[in-house]
Amino acid sequence: MAHAIEAPASTTAEGPTSHTQNQAPGFDFQDATRPATNALIALTGPANAGKTYTALAMATGMGTTIGVCDTERGRASHYAGLFPFKHLRMPDYRPQTLVRALALGAQRGIDVMVIDSGTHYWSGRGGVLEQVDRTTSASRSGNAFTSGWKSIKPIELEMWDAVMAYPGHVIMTLRVKTAYELVTSKSGGVEPKKLGLKPDQRGDAEYEFDFVGDLDMDHTMTVSKCSYPGLFESGERIELPNTETGNKIVTWLSQGTPLPTVQDYVDQVMNPESTYEELLALFRGELSQRGLLGAALFAPDTQEQTTLGGLIARIGSTRKTAAATTSPTSSSAEGSAA
Repeated sequence: MAHAIEAPASTTAEGPTSHTQNQAPGFDFQDATRPATNALIALTGPANAGKTYTALAMATGMGTTIGVCDTERGRASHYAGLFPFKHLRMPDYRPQTLVRALALGAQRGIDVMVIDSGTHYWSGRGGVLEQVDRTTSASRSGNAFTSGWKSIKPIELEMWDAVMAYPGHVIMTLRVKTAYELVTSKSGGVEPKKLGLKPDQRGDAEYEFDFVGDLDMDHTMTVSKCSYPGLFESGERIELPNTETGNKIVTWLSQGTPLPTVQDYVDQVMNPESTYEELLALFRGELSQRGLLGAALFAPDTQEQTTLGGLIARIGSTRKTAAATTSPTSSSAEGSAA
């Protein structure tokens, strides 16, 4: 279905290229404005640093309906008497299962999603690393790069697309592990050097988040990344981060210019008056630019799990076919053939 919405060819034999005259409508520099977006937060720390408690405390100040995707053997439920939230004990750690949970969360109207923890989808049983190992072992080549990662990387990317495009705030907790690098020793050999702690996830996972807080055993959070200018400084320490911390973040975010939500786009796609051309422009334009094509959801008409991009591709294909069969050209051709 996805091939129904295709990018135009970059060049023609004699005509202009897509890098010159054939730019998409609206492809131009505009005055920058700050949009009202959802929070993307990562909380890292060792065991007993208070990641789950802090996530729930912050989430309580960020929205009205909180959901927890629990990979920690149901431990989030221990806080049910302290914070109101919807609880989903994850049956496995496959990235595909998290995507389905996010689609369900969107359908249930959960406006703050806590993923506790994101580490399991990387290094847990059934996570990315184990799926790569299994696929590699089952392949003829036995090469992780030409078989394992080639097959599993798209699945991992789909998971991250769904996390980043979730129609609500997201808080992901991450376990940490000791990081090392190989350095040259005084004797001229190579030895490992301890660098400190790093999140137990893919190496660039922190780039996906706007705010990263590192918790220590005193439950103090050190801000290691904050993309909200003037809100928190890098290196700033917050003792016992709580509901007020979360509310401070969403208050700052809400001061931006409101943008259409994922549900607004779904309604537009399902509107019978939306044409194939309009859906194509939507697909290639603002949805692609906003990174929302991977938003996980259940199709309103079939209740099948899909993505916003997949829904547009399917509906757009149907409307393109319908338009072709009812066009004057098609009717004339059919009359001539008769």
